[in-house]
Amino acid sequence: MASDKVLLLNSLKDLRETELKEFQWHLKNDHESISESEMEKADRLKTVDKMVECFGPEEALRITVKILKKINQSNLAVELENKHKQGNRNMTKAQLDCFSKAETCLQCDGLQKKSFVVLYFHSDLFLSHRSG
Repeated sequence: MASDKVLLLNSLKDLRETELKEFQWHLKNDHESISESEMEKADRLKTVDKMVECFGPEEALRITVKILKKINQSNLAVELENKHKQGNRNMTKAQLDCFSKAETCLQCDGLQKKSFVVLYFHSDLFLSHRSG
């Protein structure tokens, strides 16, 4: 299973140089955490690294899909979504057990499940409290 960074990189590798520049233009104009100077001479590797650093792997994937659609690369966007979904379906039994145990622990501690966001990235499990 390819990591999210590899999936992102492979998608950007399918873009021509002019399409990559347009992708980076949308990235820096739609997201203030990415500056123009960071994208000015950024190659595909630096672009992926900066996106994951700023947004995390899941959000970077969502942003990439959105921008790919904006630049008329819908087929590439769908391909990226499908590969990412396929990777999530390939979770091992141990990973699924871990996810299930985390939900059980939340319930056993008297915490309402809906007050927590449960995120899992391949073999890592992260719990984040959602306020409100």
